[in-house]
Amino acid sequence: MVKFVKVIPIASKVGTVTIRYPYDKPLVTESFRGAIEIDPAKCVGCGACTRICPPKALTLVQEGNTLILRYFVGRCIFCGMCADVCPEKAITITKEFELATDQIHDLYTDVEHELVECERCGTKFVAKKLLDKVKSIVEVLPEDRAKLCPNCRRLETLSRAATPR
Repeated sequence: MVKFVKVIPIASKVGTVTIRYPYDKPLVTESFRGAIEIDPAKCVGCGACTRICPPKALTLVQEGNTLILRYFVGRCIFCGMCADVCPEKAITITKEFELATDQIHDLYTDVEHELVECERCGTKFVAKKLLDKVKSIVEVLPEDRAKLCPNCRRLETLSRAATPR
């Protein structure tokens, strides 16, 4: 009881220290990390974010001719590592944290990418946007091998090495 009496003069000087949440907006700091947003226009489907994500909230799923980057906010720990590693800066960290919903599909965000088919075996192996990005950066990318999957490219390299000149 005596300790509480010591607090009264301090509390009367400070005034109200609590907010009327959820009626008033919560106070968040400048460095606060909430859910992420993925810009589909910038994302090339490289998968760097999926490899660094500790709780596996970001995954790459292949469905037919489409590669899907899937973000499940229910697993996200808001660490921001995906945004740090994204080479295209397609992932941004928001201050959004009030994400409760009664619909499970509201917790998922999908970014779809068209896949390139291997010219030799027909395997779908890389996102078209990623292949186009690599072609724009790499100067010495043989066009005949650019659309070959890794296995067919390996076989092509071996057959060229085995052929006498």
